[in-house]
Amino acid sequence: MIPERFMSYRGLIPIVEEVAEWSLLRKWSLSEVYRIKLKTGESRILKWGGEEMSREADIYRTLLQPLQIRAPIVYGFYEKDRSGIILMEDAGMHNLEQRPEPAHFLEAARELARFRATASMNLDRLSKPTIAAHTLNSDRFLKLADDLLRAPKLADQAVVWKIKEMLSRQLDKAIRKVPPTLVHHDYHAKNLLIQGNRILPIDWSIAYINAHLGDLYCLIMEAASWSRLPGEDVMQAYREEVGNGLSMEELSWQIRIGGLCWLVKSLRWLVYGGTEAIPGSDKWIPDLLEDAGKLLQN
Repeated sequence: MIPERFMSYRGLIPIVEEVAEWSLLRKWSLSEVYRIKLKTGESRILKWGGEEMSREADIYRTLLQPLQIRAPIVYGFYEKDRSGIILMEDAGMHNLEQRPEPAHFLEAARELARFRATASMNLDRLSKPTIAAHTLNSDRFLKLADDLLRAPKLADQAVVWKIKEMLSRQLDKAIRKVPPTLVHHDYHAKNLLIQGNRILPIDWSIAYINAHLGDLYCLIMEAASWSRLPGEDVMQAYREEVGNGLSMEELSWQIRIGGLCWLVKSLRWLVYGGTEAIPGSDKWIPDLLEDAGKLLQN
C-alpha cells in the first residue's frame, strides 16, 4: 500500500505503481524515507523532504554532481508545494549506527578528508552565483550567534556570548588556513553507509560551502558514543589521509572552531522552529550548550 505521504505524488512518480514492498527507514515531521522493492526485484530509496529538508534535490544538482562527490545515484527529483521527493539508488543496507565497528569510523574520517579535498579541487566548476548562494561565511555564523542571544529558549546566554567572542577572534583565521570546501553538517553514524571497505555519506540536505571542520567534530563524538573509539584515533586517520603535514595541535584547534560552528548552526535551527518540527528535541539544547562549554574550555 502506498504510504499517505506519497499519495499526492502518484501522477508525478509512475514508479510508485510498480512497488511490491515498502519498508520504512526513517520518519519525522520533515522527512520520510522508504526502501522500496519493485516488482522486478530491484530496490530503490524513495525519500520525501519538507521545507528546508526539500533542499536535498537542489544540493545534488548544484553541488554534489558538479563537485564530483561520491553519493547515491539519483534517478529522479520531484517537487511540489514546498516539498520534494528523490528517487535514488539503494546504496547500502547498513549504516554506522547498525554496525558501529571502530574500523568503519576510521574509514569515515578518511572519507571525510577525501570528499573535502575533492570538493576544494572542483570548486571552480561552480558558478559564482551558485557559490554565493551556498556559502556560509564568517559573518553568517556570527549572525547565527546573535540570533541565539535573542532567543528566549536559551537559559544559558553566557555560553553563547563566549561562542560569539571565540568565533569573532578565530573563525576567519581558521577559514583562511583551509581551502573552501563542502560541509555535510550532519556527519553522523546514521548518515554513513557501509559499502564493503568504504563509507558513503548520505542525506546531504543541509550541506553548504565553508572550510570549517564541524563534520570531523561530529564524527569524533559519534565514534566515542557508538564504539568508544578515542578521538585521537579518528584524528590520526583523518591526518594520514590529508597527508600535508597537518599537526595534531593544528587539527585540534580546527576541530574546536568547527565544532562551535556546528553547534551554533544546530542550536539556531532548534530554537527557531526545530523544537516544533521534532517533538522532544528541546531536551537536546542543554546538552549542546554543555558541549559548547567543553570546547570553550579546551
